[in-house]
Amino acid sequence: MEHVTPVLDDARARRRRRARQGGIHRYTIEGSCASCSCDVVFKDTLPYIAYNVYIARTLSGDVSQIWRFTDNPCEGKEMHMNGIEIYKLVFDHQCIISVDSLGNDALFIGHSYTCCLSTRDYPKLLPGHVYFTDDAEYWPVECKNIRRDVGIYNLEDDTSLDVVSSQPWLNWPNPIWITPSFTKINQ
Repeated sequence: MEHVTPVLDDARARRRRRARQGGIHRYTIEGSCASCSCDVVFKDTLPYIAYNVYIARTLSGDVSQIWRFTDNPCEGKEMHMNGIEIYKLVFDHQCIISVDSLGNDALFIGHSYTCCLSTRDYPKLLPGHVYFTDDAEYWPVECKNIRRDVGIYNLEDDTSLDVVSSQPWLNWPNPIWITPSFTKINQ
């Protein structure tokens, strides 16, 4: 099931334009004086300002935009991810198409890295699942003794499994995905 959402282009949206409304910008830095130019590659797609938006290239070559929703924790409360929406970006038409499934792929999102991996190449990964880490920059400093939101999200049934240590000293800094370089192993 595909649902096409047109890109927002009204005056109010332009006034509120921010980097976290789904737009993709390309920066070109040239010369010894570091002159910089910016091009909008993809216009804003979100109807509101969002904190957790990621982009990733799928194994089929498409570019996806991932929207991650979390509850807004009160002081001293734990943060929990409560939903993920994935959209395919259509650059020619400047629109997004809702994606209901990852097929046999697994998606990693978080503070350090976003990538899509084949579960055929990595059979320990769960197909159609999103592996996530929280990426709140200031929350761990303000609420240092609260667990981190790290888990696996099932896109089919909209459920998540926590993958986090209950040990309070393992909560800081932000969790990251580490990707080894397999090309350097035999050198």
